[in-house]
Parts: sequence; structure tokens; C-alpha cells
Amino acid sequence: MGYKSDISKADRTTESILFPEVILIDNCNACNLKCSMCDHVNMHKYRKVQLMDIDLYKKIIEEIASENPDARVWEIFFGDPFLCNDMDKRIKYAKDKGLTDVVLNTNGMLMTPEKAAGIIKAGLDAMYVGIDAAEPGTYAKIRVGGELDTAVANVLSYRDLLKEYGREGQRLFVQFVVSDINEDEIDDFKAFWRKEGVNVKIRPKVSWAGLVDARNLRDNDKVERKPCYWLMRGINICADGSVALCAVDVHRRVNCGSVVHDSIKSVWNGLLKEYRRMHLSGDFMELPEMCRECSDWQSAYADYCYSRGTEDI
Repeated sequence: MGYKSDISKADRTTESILFPEVILIDNCNACNLKCSMCDHVNMHKYRKVQLMDIDLYKKIIEEIASENPDARVWEIFFGDPFLCNDMDKRIKYAKDKGLTDVVLNTNGMLMTPEKAAGIIKAGLDAMYVGIDAAEPGTYAKIRVGGELDTAVANVLSYRDLLKEYGREGQRLFVQFVVSDINEDEIDDFKAFWRKEGVNVKIRPKVSWAGLVDARNLRDNDKVERKPCYWLMRGINICADGSVALCAVDVHRRVNCGSVVHDSIKSVWNGLLKEYRRMHLSGDFMELPEMCRECSDWQSAYADYCYSRGTEDI
């Protein structure tokens, strides 16, 4: 399978010392699809399906604005943003507070022109739409419950609305997660979206810390393990304010604190700092079991493929 990681070239281990460079906020952890490469269907076993309280959200945004307004802020951690009816208002709040890199990811099925226009007008800096296929049959196997034609139409509508309502610098990407199901369609996917003037991101599959199969990952004892880039740089805030270990700890199996009463900065420099120390010193056997056994760190070192469309969007 392509898009395996070249561990020997790993150089993305710089730690964000005082405050994270990437913040994932679980504004809405509900999802409308049952994708084959995702374990969202089992989330209810671990945590409540909910929206983040707006006052908690504002508290988080205000601290980011004060500590690091240039941090990349993902407004979704493990759900779909278009199930959050006030997502445009939440994005506008973040932009009005001075945040410079506010982004979203979605499966695109609920991204109607009306909702898309609201997101664009709110100032969203980048939208990533996961499609993962060039053919309807392949899409149906991966994005279970969705329809390729609908997702494509919604992306093209977003592209056109960017021209009408967007400002310079706002971007749109379609994303393709490589797996054994779709790897033969990468070239067709890139060709179609380049023709349509939409940016493409190709990335490797992750296992969500062992929850789904990912053949592109190797056993940790067969490679030279490196500190996890995601753990080094980012914090992942769940809808109830609790903090997960990393970007693939989607069920928050390792609770690393809460920002309900504590600050992001204090949580970042608490238990998470100790786990970062273990990674940097190579003390991987001291980590919680989920992290100790996880191979997803390899995907952070993959050669991501970005392909620009024919138009400057």
C-alpha cells in the first residue's frame, strides 16, 4: 500500500512548550455516517454524544486568543460540524477574537449551500471534506450511509460560494484517506478534483489507537519509534471539557484533565507534559497501554500529498 511513512526522515518532533500549536475542539461529537475506517459507532460506550456548552466554548476561545491566536484550531474533534446548528456563530466568535487559523473537517453530506454560505461568511480559514473515493461503489464501502453524488455536489457548491462570499486566503480541500479499498483510485480522484479547481489532500489511514485495522502501519517493535507529532503539538478537548490523550484517542480512553475549571495551559503542562517527556526520552513502556501499543504515530511522518486545483481558491 502506498503512503507509508518514511520513519528515517522523521523530523516533526518539536514540542510545543508552553501552549499547544494545534487545538481540537469537540463542538459536536455526533456524526451522521458510519464510515468503515472510523470507530464512531462505538463512542456511546465511552462518552456521551453531545454539543459543547457555548460558555465553555467561549472560555476556550478566549484563552487561545490570549495565549496563541495563531494556533491551528479545529472546530471538530470527532463528529460532523453540520450537526451543530450554531457552528457559523462559533466560528465567527473565534475569528472576532483574533484567531488566524480556524478550520473544519466534514464528510460533506450535510453541507448544504445555505449552511456552507454561513460558514464562509463567518470567516472559516479552511474546510476539509473527506470523500476517499472516485467511484460510487467504493464510496459506499467507506463512507457508509452517504452518497458520493451528494458529497461532490456540496463541495462544488462550497467552491462557488467561496468565490461569491469568501475573502482572500480562505481554502477548500477534499481529502482522500488511503486504504486497501480505495488505493487504486488515487489518480482518478486527483484528476477529477484538479479539473474542478479544488485542492486535494492525500493522507494515510490511522487505526485510532488500535480500534480499526490499518495495514499501512507496522508493528512498533519492527521500526525505530519516534515521539508522536500529534502528542507533541496538539491538545484535544472533548465536548464535556475533558481532555483526551491525543488526536487518535477519540473515545478519551486516557483522561488527561479538564478545561471546565482549569485552563488549557495548566492541562497542557500537567499530565500531558509528562507523557510528552516519556516520548522525547524514549520511555515508551511507561506510557498508558493505549499509547504504548499505538502505531498511529507513524502516519504523522508520512509524505502527505497536496495537489492544487487549476484555479486559485
